[in-house]
Amino acid sequence: MSTLNANEISDGDIFFERKIRDVTEGLDPACFNWIYNKIASTNKENAITIARYILSMKIDINLSDYYRRDIIAILSKLSMFFGNQKSFKSMTRGRILSFLDSFRKIESMDPMHKWIGTYNTYRIH
Repeated sequence: MSTLNANEISDGDIFFERKIRDVTEGLDPACFNWIYNKIASTNKENAITIARYILSMKIDINLSDYYRRDIIAILSKLSMFFGNQKSFKSMTRGRILSFLDSFRKIESMDPMHKWIGTYNTYRIH
């Protein structure tokens, strides 16, 4: 299996697009769009990191489509939360906590505390 390297991938590189398609195979087309169009368009390094992570996990464990979709969605949202300006490698614990805190809602907006499920799911992933 070949590796993805940000320095070796140019815009429109068919190899890069194929890797993203491999990672999102069998999932809703929105997953491909999150990585390829929303992340890679401004931060190819994060798109590569997501692809590498998913490919690595597919080798190590048998990922369900739902889990793969959730990981892609969460990592894409994390990157987009910072405007795709921060690489995953440069994110500190504090920045990740600020992302998680963005899901908190005040009592009057969410009296049933439904935000806690999203928060905990994202925290675990």
